[in-house]
Amino acid sequence: MRALILVLAAGVVALAISIVHFVDTRSTAVQRVGEVFHIGALLANAEGGETAWYRERTSGRVAEYRVVQDPKLPPFAVPYKQIGRRLLDARGRPYEGPSGTTSYAHKLTEHGFLPLTAPEVPDALDRVWIIRSIRPDELTLHKTATGSGKTHACWRVDLIDPALPDGQDTVVAWLSAEVPVYGLLKWKRGGETWEFTSGSFVAEVKSR
Repeated sequence: MRALILVLAAGVVALAISIVHFVDTRSTAVQRVGEVFHIGALLANAEGGETAWYRERTSGRVAEYRVVQDPKLPPFAVPYKQIGRRLLDARGRPYEGPSGTTSYAHKLTEHGFLPLTAPEVPDALDRVWIIRSIRPDELTLHKTATGSGKTHACWRVDLIDPALPDGQDTVVAWLSAEVPVYGLLKWKRGGETWEFTSGSFVAEVKSR
């Protein structure tokens, strides 16, 4: 029995050593990956007064998102951001009704870091988009006939929106901490493509 215990102990030690070597190898591999996707640098880091404007490429519709306030929360409260959204048609006229101008409490622990497409429907399924992959990318916006435009280092996030029909439920978003509010440069959902056109951080507003 004593011999069996020693053999088992030796086996455990050998397994532990192999695990340590495996972890060391993985650690080196992680170091080679490079930049890390910092989710906390996006909406969680937004301040009251930030704004971001988007235009839908086909219809010309415009959407404005802004952080209405940066709430001072008591200890252990669920963190949230109060977000206002306005929709305008291609001529810049605001939509009327609940889908035009609305405000909602974006709970960071519940709703994630992407905007709701229907904040006027509090329990909409598209509050929960399933992440499929996140990878570094580059995105050029506002290209002209000469091919110029601003290129952003960003992250491409591929998702599934359960609120959309099967086969049409893919959502793609490009994110960067350089963009106010959600950090969204561009997103594709339900046959629409929305692109960031302008916006401002709080520090930029105060300096004017």
